[in-house]
This record gives sequence, structure tokens and C-alpha cells, in this order.
Amino acid sequence: MINFEGINEFMDSYILGILISMGIGLIIGLEREYDKLKDQGFAGIRTFPIAAILGFTLENLADKFTVWMLIVGLGSFILFLAFNHVYKKQEEYDKGLTTNLALIATFILGAMVSAEYYRDAVATSVIIVTLLSLKTRFRMVISNITSEELFAFIRFSIIALLILPFLPNKTYGPNDLLNPFEIGSIVVIVSFLNFIGYFLVKFVGAKRGILLTAILGGLISSTAVAWSYASRSEESPELSKKYAAGIIIASAIMFPRLTLLVYIFNRSLLTYLAIPFSLLTLICLVISLILIQKDSKSSDTKIKLGNPLNILSAIGFGVIYVVILFAVFYSNEFFGESGLYFSALISGLADTDAITISMAKFSLDSEKLKVAASVIVAAVLSNMLVKLGISVFKGSKTTGKFVGYSFGSIILIGILFIFINNM
Repeated sequence: MINFEGINEFMDSYILGILISMGIGLIIGLEREYDKLKDQGFAGIRTFPIAAILGFTLENLADKFTVWMLIVGLGSFILFLAFNHVYKKQEEYDKGLTTNLALIATFILGAMVSAEYYRDAVATSVIIVTLLSLKTRFRMVISNITSEELFAFIRFSIIALLILPFLPNKTYGPNDLLNPFEIGSIVVIVSFLNFIGYFLVKFVGAKRGILLTAILGGLISSTAVAWSYASRSEESPELSKKYAAGIIIASAIMFPRLTLLVYIFNRSLLTYLAIPFSLLTLICLVISLILIQKDSKSSDTKIKLGNPLNILSAIGFGVIYVVILFAVFYSNEFFGESGLYFSALISGLADTDAITISMAKFSLDSEKLKVAASVIVAAVLSNMLVKLGISVFKGSKTTGKFVGYSFGSIILIGILFIFINNM
């Protein structure tokens, strides 16, 4: 018989910590050993595990005796690494600076393992080795960044990290409609989509960059994608078909997202929404694939990328969002629950998630399932109409035309569903 209690006792002991520390050292050391093949280095697959085990052991001893053992040990380790480079040439020192920092980090991770922060230590080691391994990619990206793009990144960081967190997360105005933090978040989301889309197009290529951003953006807000891409298509008309495909794909992502919300709040409602949502998703995907295939031979070179961060456009989207919030509120004030369809049309101008959740809860009474399904589809059609308007009035003629073909057919099919569902 296998003594599992003995194994568990062994794995909970000092040896388990040694093994985890050694594993962390091997993860980072393997990357440094590979890097030594290209540049002369001084530490690799043996040195890093030893550094991790050293940190682990000193932390164990500090628990038994005094914390000064760890402090002095870490200080001595840093001094040893410093003295190791005192008499080396500047070029050699610069090459070893990253390895020195990685060694110090590995030492500290070993100490974390001793303090039983196992997951944190392993996760940190993965992040460190990822940063180390991306050195060539980072250099390539940085070497291709212009001063305008750098300042755009700084502006975005200021807005997202210094301004947004300090906006009050409180509600103001009639029915507590205005929330500065929520409005600021919308501006940041639109700016982020605009920003990340710009760099994906630049470094990944127009087709893949635009489509990848559309898929990611569709998970957040397909309307924000339409707003951003319509502006981009006006700046770069040669990419109009790709941007049209991106707007359509982002809208296709909306249907699985709404399906998930319905599944969470009222699974019975899926019976009525499965067919229309599947059909509308299929239409979006087919038309976007046709657009991609038609434009597959176009080159990604010599593309006018435009402004990497259009703050005014993002603020404009935020203003429109606030206007629609008030429109939804006052329409409900005048029409009440009897105006479900009217409320759905108004709600869909801003967001389909809220009305979907409301209708899922509203239809917990099985007699209201058909009505709820029709109201949700009406909100979706309203949202499609908004994105169609954005594409036509804000985008290039080509983008507006192809989005019009797609969303026009979706709106017709949606109206037909509502009519049949209410018969």
C-alpha cells in the first residue's frame, strides 16, 4: 500500500519549498541561458535556481532566528553582483544589468516561497520571464514608434491612470443618471479601442489588426467600435472594406454576448431568441467574410494611419451616450411599462445589455417570454440602426455602403421576426 499521508507530509515540508523555488529559478534561468547563446552572459540555468534556493533558505532561517539574516543576505547578494561588474567594460555591464535584476528578483521570489506565497511567486516568475523573452519584440516596436505616437501613449496613460480613477463614482441629476466615473470609463474605452486598433494595424497589418481589434472591441461595445472605425475609414479610405468588415464582426460578437446574459438571468427565454440570434450572427459573419475575401489582395503597405489617439472623437461619443441616457429616462417617464417597445428602441440607441437583462427578469413569468424576446430584438435593431447611422455619416462612402447592406438586411429580418412572433 502507498502511504499517501507520508507523501502529503513530505510535500508540505521544507522539500516542497525547495522544489518550487528551484522550478521558479529554472523558468527564469532557462530564458537567460537561451539569451546567453546570442549575447555573452554570466548567469543561466544553474545560477538562477541556486539564487531562488538561497532566498528560500535564508527566509526559512530568518523565521527561526532573526529577520536580519534575510536583510543582510539580500544586501550581500546585491553587493556581490555589483562588485562582479565594477571592473568590467561599460558595454559588458549594460548587457548584464537585466540579468542582475532578474537574479535579485529570483532571490526574492525564493523568499516568497518560504513565506508560502506559492501562487504569487510562480505567477510573478512567469511575468518576469515573459518580459525577458520579449526583449527583441520590444526593441523592434520602440524603434518604429514616432514622437507623435509616444505622446499619444502618454496622453492615454494620463487619462486612464491619473484622471479616470479620481472621477467621483457617484450618481447625480434626475433619477441619478449622471455618473462621472461611468462616463469617463466610456471615453477611455473608446480611446483605448482607437489606440490599440492604430498600433495593431501598424505592427500586425491592416487586415489582421482591424479584425482583431473588432473582435476584442465587440466584447466591450460594438457601438464604440463602429464609432472608432467609421472615423478611421474616413481618414484611410483605402481600408474602407476592412473597417466595414470590422464593424460588422464587432456586431456579430454582440449576439453571443447577449445570449450569455439571457442564459444567466432567464434560460427559458433562449428558446425564443436562439433562432433570430443565430440567423443574425450568421448574416454578419457571411457578409464580413465576403468583404475580407474581396479585399484580400490589397496591400498593407503605405497606409495612412491617421491620429493614434482621437480624444475629441471619444469625448463626442461620451456626450452622445449621456444624451441617450436622458432620452431613455424621459421616454419611460411618459410611456411607462406600456411603452416597452418604445423604451427598447430608445435603450438600444445606447446599450443592448441593460434592456436584455431587464427583459430577461421581466419574462420570468412564462406568459411574457414572447413579448420579452420581441422587445430584445427591437432593442438590437435600434442599436444596429445607430451603428448604421454612424457608419454612413461618420465613415467613408464605401464603409457606409457595405455596413448598410449588412445592417439593412438584419433590420428587415428582425422586423419580420417581431411581426411573426406577435401573430
